[in-house]
Amino acid sequence: MLFGQRMLSVRKRKKLSQEDLAKTLGIHAPLIGRYEREEVKPSIEVASNIANALGVSLDYLVGTVDLELDKEVLEKIVTIQQLDTEDKQHILTTVDALLRDAKARKTYK
Repeated sequence: MLFGQRMLSVRKRKKLSQEDLAKTLGIHAPLIGRYEREEVKPSIEVASNIANALGVSLDYLVGTVDLELDKEVLEKIVTIQQLDTEDKQHILTTVDALLRDAKARKTYK
């Protein structure tokens, strides 16, 4: 999926109009349509601002990764990464246990 298609998909899923997104970015709404139709490519700065406004990673919008991580999850990962080794290990051990339990529930559902 191309940048414009992903941008359009996320924008619609978040129930934002082109006008709403354009206002957030400080640009004209017709330019949003041109990005979504792949008529023009945004600068890296504008693309980054679009990703931030939509609450997704720039990697997702440009197609580097296919998994859409929301901003809240990314912020938590960054916070965990900045902890000292012992605290980080305790948190990751707990997360591993919770993930294991969630997968088991899903399997036996």
